[in-house]
Amino acid sequence: MLPEYCAVIGAVIGSLGGFYYLFETIVGKARPNRITWLLWGIFPMIIFVAQRAQGVAGISWASFVSGFTPLLIVAASFFNQKAYWKTEPRDYQLMGAAVIGIILWAVTDNPNLALLFSLLADILASMPTLIKSYRHPHSESWIAYAVSAFGFGISFLSVQIHNFENSAFIAYVFILNGALAVLASRSRQI
Repeated sequence: MLPEYCAVIGAVIGSLGGFYYLFETIVGKARPNRITWLLWGIFPMIIFVAQRAQGVAGISWASFVSGFTPLLIVAASFFNQKAYWKTEPRDYQLMGAAVIGIILWAVTDNPNLALLFSLLADILASMPTLIKSYRHPHSESWIAYAVSAFGFGISFLSVQIHNFENSAFIAYVFILNGALAVLASRSRQI
């Protein structure tokens, strides 16, 4: 187990992956699915608020950082037409299901239930990009996801108390980024 301050170091490293993706979006190399990235920005902010409400300190900043960078990426995708990925009807259906997760979070007064609903919503929001990474790996940045996975892995290793509110989100973000890195790296092998 790493010291708790390593959660912040891991979050900073994880955000470097996001900033690399932001750079690749600006130059038109990465083409983000705006629905996924918008929701990836909103949900961690909800998780951050829920964690702070429960007194979670250092690790909560990993949630904040993982939400802030996607919001920048969505904004950048509007400045370069080559950076936009066409949205499919399935993406809107998944977005609707994800929004239901947000509504369920809003009507509960249980912070762990809010975390669960937010995680489920985030998984649904991730599906369009996971599918896109599998079908069109060249449209994603495997380096950005690998750096993020490394950073959030460090954050996970610094969790001092392994319970749902401390571990669930950071473990999920680590696994998601690792999976996206593997899927997107396949374009280099083809």
